[in-house]
Amino acid sequence: MKDKIPHIVLKLWFIIIILVGSFHRVTAQEENPLGSWYIYNGFFNVSPKIELFFETQLRTWEVISNPQVFFFRPYFNYNVSENFQPGLGLEYHINWSFEDIDGSKLKEEEFRITIQTMLFQKIGRVAVQHRFRYEFRFLDEKGKQRTRYRIQLGIPITKSKIEKGVLFATIGNEFMVNTQPELDLSQNRSYVLLGYQFTPGLNFQFGYMYIARPDANGWSRLQFFLTQKLYYYEK
Repeated sequence: MKDKIPHIVLKLWFIIIILVGSFHRVTAQEENPLGSWYIYNGFFNVSPKIELFFETQLRTWEVISNPQVFFFRPYFNYNVSENFQPGLGLEYHINWSFEDIDGSKLKEEEFRITIQTMLFQKIGRVAVQHRFRYEFRFLDEKGKQRTRYRIQLGIPITKSKIEKGVLFATIGNEFMVNTQPELDLSQNRSYVLLGYQFTPGLNFQFGYMYIARPDANGWSRLQFFLTQKLYYYEK
């Protein structure tokens, strides 16, 4: 099995590069450059029932330049069971418009209150997540609301489960619907990531996301995830 791992890695990276290159050419023709998301996810488990989650992101209009969004969001999650986890979060966002030729950018701040429910299940070796989220958004001195549903698959590649030293893939899709001030489709996000589990509580993932929007051209984004999970009790 060890001799086959490099070939699997090369094939997966080759597929991701081809997908990124193809979508980049399409979006370049639409005058929409390839951007990036740089993400840190921290899970801090203070007891078997209580989990504190902290996420921060920097999103850019272009791969390493032209900031689009910076935000951070702390969450309080409660493990009702190993398969069911409700949560409550607060968020602060700074949004920037695309930088014009003269270098000018518009800035907008946004606050959110978010409630969500996570459902977990296993289908063979695949870990499945269902995330239902409802957002109360405050921006432009106006209140907006949005509901979201995400399904995500975690697939171990080099072993039967995701553990230290394992290469894995993440595939997901999320659609969002505005509910206030009117009901309409916000956007749909589809993504594929390749990850490596460095330790039981630390992994890194890299991949590609396509964001389809009903009112404009879609966005192509590279994603870089660093995820950390810590336990402050004896398991």
